Amino acid sequence: MEQLIRQALNVIAHLGNSKRVTLFSVLDNYSGTILGGLVGGEITLPNKSVQFKNTPLEKVILTKQTRTYPCTLVDLLPFPVYKETFRNFECLCLPLLTENNQIKGVAVLSQKTGTTLSSGYLHLFKTICPLVTSIVEINLKNEQALQSSTYDNLTHLYTQHYLKMRLQGEYSRIRRHGGVASLLQIEVDQFAKINEGYHSEEYNKVLQEMANILTDSIRKEIDIPARYDHKQFAILLPNTSVDGAYVLADRIRQRCERRIFTTSQGLPLKVTVSIGVAHNIDTRHETNPDETAIVTEISQRELMHRANLMLDAAKQAGCNKVMVWW
Repeated sequence: MEQLIRQALNVIAHLGNSKRVTLFSVLDNYSGTILGGLVGGEITLPNKSVQFKNTPLEKVILTKQTRTYPCTLVDLLPFPVYKETFRNFECLCLPLLTENNQIKGVAVLSQKTGTTLSSGYLHLFKTICPLVTSIVEINLKNEQALQSSTYDNLTHLYTQHYLKMRLQGEYSRIRRHGGVASLLQIEVDQFAKINEGYHSEEYNKVLQEMANILTDSIRKEIDIPARYDHKQFAILLPNTSVDGAYVLADRIRQRCERRIFTTSQGLPLKVTVSIGVAHNIDTRHETNPDETAIVTEISQRELMHRANLMLDAAKQAGCNKVMVWW
């Protein structure tokens, strides 16, 4: 995919006799992604989100017409603006349209102010436009597929698939460098009653509130919170001992217990959670107190199994509990 984007940038730059090109994909009228850029022969692939609202690109997307605007540079790449920048170049914005006239992207070329592209160039661009549009479409579909396998649509937490992938990576890191990792399995107590007693938007709201509690409790960009299944969540805690994991688990339990959940009619709703905790270390003590304890690492499957056993134990103990496999 990267190679196709590179080729598209080179072709657009060559045909337009431009040294600076930005290739945008369009998600909607107001947002998209910078797929790639070319500056002086050097290509970058930032794959960076960008907002189009209140910029000339919004107008290009809405009108689906080629337009020229004053130009500024964002990370050295050309970006159109409404206000004159007093530079000696401007931005030519070329919409990338499908056969049924849907816009999938915009190619932005910098050119000297006052330059007029020949009708021959515009004809050539229209010839290659379907190919460039296809490249943008394929990239967009790949991104959407990656997003759907990475993030849960309702809670915006990670998916179970992504959590297991990160757990595998964490085990690889531990084998190379040593260390510990812990896992929390979290379930909303008596969720079936919430599910049966309220409309879907009500219990979806509970799950979203739970997700907010989790993300507010963890270490940002370190811990991995995920929606594990319909009513369960999980958190992978890299470089965290079982003691530290227990502290976090009980903090989450207490925050949930104290949180005032309400229905859409403003009625209070009592919500608690049960949590199971396990870590990747198994410590076995010999009968002779003088002998050193034997420490081994358990498998990923065993770690998940133990966390689930502790979750079951927390529910059997009456719910709103934290149980730990020490």
